Amino acid sequence: MLLFLSAFAMSIAFAAQPGVVTFETIRRGFAGGWRPAFLLELGSLVGDATWALIALTSAALLFQNPVISTILSLFGCILLLKFAWEAWLASRQAVALEMGGAPASANHFAAGAAISLSNPANITFWLGMSGTIVGLGFLNPQPLDLLVFFTGFMSAQFFWCFFMAGLVTAGRRYITAQGFRWINLACAVVLAYFGLTLLFNTLQAVLSV
Repeated sequence: MLLFLSAFAMSIAFAAQPGVVTFETIRRGFAGGWRPAFLLELGSLVGDATWALIALTSAALLFQNPVISTILSLFGCILLLKFAWEAWLASRQAVALEMGGAPASANHFAAGAAISLSNPANITFWLGMSGTIVGLGFLNPQPLDLLVFFTGFMSAQFFWCFFMAGLVTAGRRYITAQGFRWINLACAVVLAYFGLTLLFNTLQAVLSV
């Protein structure tokens, strides 16, 4: 129970931090309502679960290969800058805020999964979480311990999908079309910052080799 509750609390703290998924959820949720926001959050769980399983099964060492890490980072840069560009374009045009305003053809679930999977920072987080299990007193974690920790973490993430989508849906009632354009602009700046920062760190790592 201690392991489950600890994992649940850490998961909420991890999800509550402002990041790429949060800003993209806000942007899409204000445009299309609950469904796009929920699907994007739900899609991000694919990446979270993948990184968690990799780290908790000690397979994270495979991703310490410089070539794999560089390719993954560059993919993340392209994806973040692509979303930043879309947010910038949205800030330059009128937007319908009624339900269903987001493009029906947009695959919000896939977008959430791609954002999460392409974030190499997640592997660092999960390597730290692996050490947390030992810090909680499980000096020789068994498969069951890892399963309980994983279940606690992902349960909180699933709960957060509903919470975040509901929060965005409630908030959009008070947002005007002009306000939404400013939100898109802010999201574009933040996403571009994340993308350029990741690009800078990637190039710095490559040049230092």
